[in-house]
Amino acid sequence: MTADAKQLRQQSYVSKLTLTNFRNYAALSLDLAPGAVVLSGDNGAGKTNLLEAISFLTPGRGLRRAPYADVAREGGDGGFALHARIEGPEGQVEIGTGISGGDAAGEGGRKVRING
Repeated sequence: MTADAKQLRQQSYVSKLTLTNFRNYAALSLDLAPGAVVLSGDNGAGKTNLLEAISFLTPGRGLRRAPYADVAREGGDGGFALHARIEGPEGQVEIGTGISGGDAAGEGGRKVRING
């Protein structure tokens, strides 16, 4: 990795993370500062779910590779939505993904939006 790529990577961070009907979260919005983030809590509190949510904002099926029906919150409409604001030297990027309610099988495909 070049020195420029390392500097760019080191300066980018998630400044906001929003989850809707994802795993055990009906709705959550986190504002984050640059630097290390420490997640603490009891077993089953949802710490790993936050990491999984971030992993859904990258290519692939998330860190657990779970079916969409498993990540949509039980008792919700069958869909979920994730959004992150990424801050970096080139500015701000908004990334969102999810599936529509009633489509937990993912037959309509997971939608991904970048800056829109």
